[in-house]
Amino acid sequence: MGYAAGSAFVGGGGGSGLGKNSFGPLTGAVPGAIATGGIGESAPTGRPRPDRPLGRRGADLLAQVPLFEGLSRRHLKQIAEHADEISFREREIIVEAGQRGGTFFVIVEGEVRVVRGDRTIARVGPGEFFGEISLLDGGPRTASVIAATPVVAIRLFKASFDKVVREEPRVAGKILAAVARRLREAEKTVTA
Repeated sequence: MGYAAGSAFVGGGGGSGLGKNSFGPLTGAVPGAIATGGIGESAPTGRPRPDRPLGRRGADLLAQVPLFEGLSRRHLKQIAEHADEISFREREIIVEAGQRGGTFFVIVEGEVRVVRGDRTIARVGPGEFFGEISLLDGGPRTASVIAATPVVAIRLFKASFDKVVREEPRVAGKILAAVARRLREAEKTVTA
């Protein structure tokens, strides 16, 4: 299962600071990994969460993603400042249908399954993205996304995403075009 609010924290526990139950009231409203805002969360194995700021190589990494092609080096660096790199194990739930969306992901390595109910509706790989619908409208996730293989992804939170879109409208145009394309494909599937 995915991360739940109240998951173990590195060095968490006693004291008056943030503890393992600090985010309990947010359970169900937002995914636990978002509710905790990356505050020392642990992977289900208890090891520290392997998310990393994109850092210096961020612009180079983003330049390889079709969504960001054509953006200037300066804009790529701005996006990289607001994003991090995160890893998921095979079969790990990345996002869960019905939960409020607060993150957008671009796959760097690996493959994910997009699942609605018990049915896999798509497989998504490097250079492709997911989470854009919930980010655009703030509504619940329309599908679950599960790592089919070990996955490395770029993660962008909603506040950062909104800032990137304001600063670089071409990114918004590309995302809207991709959403329209996916909607067309879904309509073809329904009418077929």
